[in-house]
Amino acid sequence: MKDNNEIVALIKDLKRRESDLKLDNEQLRHLNLALTIAEEKSAMLNSIIECSDDAIISKNLDSIITSWNGSAERIFGYVADEMIGTSILKLIPADREHEEAEILAQLRRGERIDHFETKRQRKDGTLVDVSLTISPILDSNGVIIGVSKIARDITEQRTAEVMGKRLSAIIESSDDAIISKDLNSIITSWNSAAARMFGYSADEMIGNSIFKIIPPDRVDEEPKILSQLKKGLRVHHFETVRMRKDGTLIDVSLTISPIKDRSGKVIGLSKIARDITEKKQIENKKDEFIGLVSHELKTPLTSLRSYIQVALHKAKQTQSSFISHALSKAEVQTKKMEKMITDFLNISRLQDGRMTLEQANFNLSTLIRSCAADAAITSSKHDMVFQGEETAYVYADEEKISLVLTNLISNAQKYSPRGSEITIRCDREDEFFSVSIQDQGIGIAEEDQKNMFQKFYRIRTEETRLIAGFGIGLHLVSSILELHGSAITVKSRPGEGSTFSFKLNAAISGSMEDIIV
Repeated sequence: MKDNNEIVALIKDLKRRESDLKLDNEQLRHLNLALTIAEEKSAMLNSIIECSDDAIISKNLDSIITSWNGSAERIFGYVADEMIGTSILKLIPADREHEEAEILAQLRRGERIDHFETKRQRKDGTLVDVSLTISPILDSNGVIIGVSKIARDITEQRTAEVMGKRLSAIIESSDDAIISKDLNSIITSWNSAAARMFGYSADEMIGNSIFKIIPPDRVDEEPKILSQLKKGLRVHHFETVRMRKDGTLIDVSLTISPIKDRSGKVIGLSKIARDITEKKQIENKKDEFIGLVSHELKTPLTSLRSYIQVALHKAKQTQSSFISHALSKAEVQTKKMEKMITDFLNISRLQDGRMTLEQANFNLSTLIRSCAADAAITSSKHDMVFQGEETAYVYADEEKISLVLTNLISNAQKYSPRGSEITIRCDREDEFFSVSIQDQGIGIAEEDQKNMFQKFYRIRTEETRLIAGFGIGLHLVSSILELHGSAITVKSRPGEGSTFSFKLNAAISGSMEDIIV
């Protein structure tokens, strides 16, 4: 069967010879119609070939190229004038030239070649992965007169396959459980580490709900996580408890990321679960020790502070300036020790679930001024500035919020240069009062900001190595605010200071006498 271009040429030749052929009007009309149809088909075919994303090439049985479309130029880098009339071997790497003879032999048997994956060479010498579909071109007698070849660039596909295999190998060899699920919490993948960690095989979990490993008292975590991930946000190092097949519980740290399609729409979730049972056991032992030591230290420290206060009073009466100064310094240090021990005891109470809130209405601005004044006595190296609402009644636990403020102001003092300003603001925001503590200190790197509220986390830099601390203050702040349904936020850049902020609910409505009291 001839191609459309040959048919068009044949019909045009018949039209030129119509007087010799002595065609009547009816035969001429049919000839014109046939020519119109053939020209339309030819134009359509040429348009399809030129618009195709695939290289479409034809060649004769001597492997000489006879046609070359626009995509062939894009994929291989040669224009049509450079290729038509030359051998197809120009595109074939030397170590693959045997493929051409094998392809021609197969085509001479009348066989079509579908999706033969190989490599071809561009004009610049680089190799491109291609998938070839090759068909014989037959004349009207069924004799093969040429070859039609469609070459699809599969470089991206091959790269994706290699990356996919590499990723699969990483997932399977990981010590962490790596799980994926859809937006209905149905598990879609389950690696070997997940099987070891939770006791379920992949066959037992794929197609089932993730709730199968979530303890009944923690099922509310899943919708909260889904809500955050549907917004495209990641969940980092979320520590929780999950349940094994045998019913035992395991402490895990979860990092969860959204899986998005090409348009950016969230279509699923990827979850990495790390077994932190051993870490938790070590932390619990540490907490028990700290709680015990702190409790035992509190009583003698209280007595020591009382003795210092009495001695200071006596020294002032005798007008001994040296002893008065020394005892004043000792009293400041006992206050610092007392605060440290109080923080340790509160951490211990948090771990045991014994920290409860005693909420009431109180003036937050008054508490801020009081905490700032106490901090100025402990360290007079900074200027304390209060701005904002003078009257800010909130409903919260005054003692616990005092701990929050004391820790945040103390941190601002520790990490700020002498003589710099610490600004504390209290502003009304609808049904909340917002508090911010801004310093002019060394600032905090973005990576440290992600971890700084974890227990015992210390920022390790040259500037901080001589600054004392145990890394519990900010964890205590974060935990207390969480009990209040609030959260601590930080804005900071190295060298530009830091601002810590939180919000508290405005006072519950009642009589003015209730609020004033």
